[in-house]
Amino acid sequence: MSASEPVRRRPHRGLTIVEVLVSTSLLGMLMAAVLSSFVFLMQGEQSIANYNSMNADARELLELLSRDAKSATTVTNFTATSLTLTVPLNTSGGTQDVTYEFDAATDSCIREVGGVRRTVVPNIGSFSFRYLNSNNSVTASLAELKQVQLSMRIVRRVSFSSNSQYVISAQYTLRAKPTAH
Repeated sequence: MSASEPVRRRPHRGLTIVEVLVSTSLLGMLMAAVLSSFVFLMQGEQSIANYNSMNADARELLELLSRDAKSATTVTNFTATSLTLTVPLNTSGGTQDVTYEFDAATDSCIREVGGVRRTVVPNIGSFSFRYLNSNNSVTASLAELKQVQLSMRIVRRVSFSSNSQYVISAQYTLRAKPTAH
């Protein structure tokens, strides 16, 4: 071969090991980014679904308790985790007892009407009733009882390490119940 002859290069027949390693590393980093974004989005979607579910459960409980508390003529029993109200059935004068209680065994709020128990809110982290008289002072007297305050924290699992929580507090005035001053 002389100096005037052009140097012939062999055509590329494949990739070098360095090119394969670099492209594999870049592909691995890209896949890790896509996978972590996917997991993050799925956790966010699950969290939103949990909040929607917890909001619906809490709204149902608050509406039921509001209706029953406003029409209750008497309170027959109350504790920190249970409340039994006597509510009118209809305009004919019949009544029935309605009980709201926290079931610690299942971590849920149960509503019992006519012996039929139904879970209204599942997965409760904390639950309590507080009872007040007409002056907004805490009372332990059935005769003085005029207001009921409900506080609860609902918890739902999002993934292996985090939870969605929904905290709610509501206060109801027992309008139809007479009180002793």
